[in-house]
Amino acid sequence: MLKTDTKTIYGDFQTPPSLAELMMDILDTLDFSPNCIIEPTCGVGEILMKADNRFHPKLSFGVEINPEYVNTFKAKINGKSSYIILNGSIFDYLITIEKQSKSFETILLVGNPPWVTNSEIGAMNGNNLPRKYNIKGLKGIDAITGKSNFDIGEYILWKLIEIFHQKNCVFAFLCKTIVARNLLKLLWDNAIQFKDASIYPIDSKKYFNAAVDACFFVINFSTKLKKQTCCIFNSIENRVLDKKYGYFNQMIINNYDFFSSHNYFGTSDYIWRNGVKHDCSKVMELKKTSNEYINGYGEIVNIESDLIFPLYKSSDLSKHFPAIKKYVIITQKSVGEDTSYIKYQYPSAWLYLNKYYNSFVERKSSIYKNKPPFSIFSIGEYSFSPYKIAISSLYKKILFHKISSIENKIIMVDDTCNFISCYSSEEADFVHSLLSSDEVCGYLNSVIFWDNKRPITIELLNRLDLLKVSIKLGLENMYHSFVRKNKVTKKNNNIQLNLF
Repeated sequence: MLKTDTKTIYGDFQTPPSLAELMMDILDTLDFSPNCIIEPTCGVGEILMKADNRFHPKLSFGVEINPEYVNTFKAKINGKSSYIILNGSIFDYLITIEKQSKSFETILLVGNPPWVTNSEIGAMNGNNLPRKYNIKGLKGIDAITGKSNFDIGEYILWKLIEIFHQKNCVFAFLCKTIVARNLLKLLWDNAIQFKDASIYPIDSKKYFNAAVDACFFVINFSTKLKKQTCCIFNSIENRVLDKKYGYFNQMIINNYDFFSSHNYFGTSDYIWRNGVKHDCSKVMELKKTSNEYINGYGEIVNIESDLIFPLYKSSDLSKHFPAIKKYVIITQKSVGEDTSYIKYQYPSAWLYLNKYYNSFVERKSSIYKNKPPFSIFSIGEYSFSPYKIAISSLYKKILFHKISSIENKIIMVDDTCNFISCYSSEEADFVHSLLSSDEVCGYLNSVIFWDNKRPITIELLNRLDLLKVSIKLGLENMYHSFVRKNKVTKKNNNIQLNLF
């Protein structure tokens, strides 16, 4: 990313001429002749000028917030009458854009909107923001834990789609790849029709010196069809078809053709959960040296061992043979449990926790608001099951682990890991064998987007129907037997809130 605050606030990545030329080459293949071209964040004008020179529209309309860029752009076009360039925020000119384009039959919307999120701008006290808007209509815990954070480019493009999708138009924008996927899902969720859509990955390091997965995203609205696939090419330069994204049961699919032959989508009887969440690692996570525990401040911690449990983190579960490197203090057996019992049963732990009372109070997540002192989250009976099948949510590999106990203590996993609970070694072995099968591996690879920050989510895992897998493998009766005996499967109506 560019380092200056001004550039970051604007999400400023000016498009090099060579990349703008490649964009035009792709648009040339669409058999689409726009008589109006709109660029909502035109910068110094590289893309808009290339488009104007290539397609010769009646009007090329640009908006740019940076006055220096506007002056540079206007100097380049030297008063050419086909251009209208406005200085200001696109959020103030959406209605103007709609009015200016009403009389035109064919419209190309093109450009490179900001590569920055609303929270990143807010953290720098920037004001290049739309009004507060929950773009995906998130509710409850999803909004609380941060899913309502959105990319500014995504917001701009979605607003333009809302305004223009019913017209004879083409959308063609550089953006983060995850933004393209989010917009595709919004299109499909809202039953918006289009002729076709394509994604051409770009080398963002080469073109922008940025470490981000990005692409050229094209949607053709010239014909309205119920299209539920998107072509993914290998690169913007070579343009060889690699695979297709698809849409199934309100879920976007990474490799639709492969998914069709490995469709184990459904409802999981085994409930996938996040590991324990505390947001106070220097206090709550301990290292063990000989017979001593050391906290994150390098201090020896002498507290009652009943509250200390071995812990696996994502980095541990990314290895084929994980080792215990950390221990965690568990203050509750269920969310919201009164923690005053610690004062009487474990006085040393109570003194230790109170020493860092302010560290707990200062935790930012609102899930701890109005909860007992030293509360943790994502904790329940399931956390203390004698066996777990766990996987890291952060690493780009499908590697499930059967874990149980060490030193007569149940092994916990942290909130960057996902797990299900099992109640016998035989059950854990059986479930692990299903999850490690080629069938499950194929399914997960078809639905996981490995460039996501947290590619393996409990939402995704809870859509894996292991009953279907067991039927495919001829193990249906064994599956039913284990599910009935498990205390916390969905058949026992004990469902955890989906936190992440």
